[in-house]
Amino acid sequence: MDNRTEPELTKEQKTMIDREIEFLKQLHQAAQMGRDTLEHVNGNIGPGELRNAVEKDIFDYSDVCAQVARKLEERDQSPKPVGKLPRMMAGMMIDMKIDDETPECEVAKMIIDGTTKGVTECTSKLSSFADINDDLKNVGYKLLWVQQKNIDEMRRFLHN
Repeated sequence: MDNRTEPELTKEQKTMIDREIEFLKQLHQAAQMGRDTLEHVNGNIGPGELRNAVEKDIFDYSDVCAQVARKLEERDQSPKPVGKLPRMMAGMMIDMKIDDETPECEVAKMIIDGTTKGVTECTSKLSSFADINDDLKNVGYKLLWVQQKNIDEMRRFLHN
């Protein structure tokens, strides 16, 4: 039988682990909200290029969610889901503003507006958690990249 025990973590190490977990949970919520919102938009628009672009973006957000979930699992943690109220409010706004008749340019503008808020929040998170390890920050930068790519992709639909 092995009588060795794990070394005690210092208070600073425990604090850093807690900060990493908090960062990952917030990052997961941001990626989940982006994905869920786009899925709701996708359910309200008809087939076509815009729908294809939205589906690609959903896939990218899902990939970030999965990466963050893995990082949390490595730390014996699980993602914290987005609250019901924010999801419901976002869904109601989408339902009020988007249907099959909504021009692509209007849908694209709404997606750009929402994603721009996400970029601002993600940038703020990365700044607030600047002291965490680079491996975790890189997942945050990937979310930022996905969001920026989403905005860039939606710009092509603003011509209408």
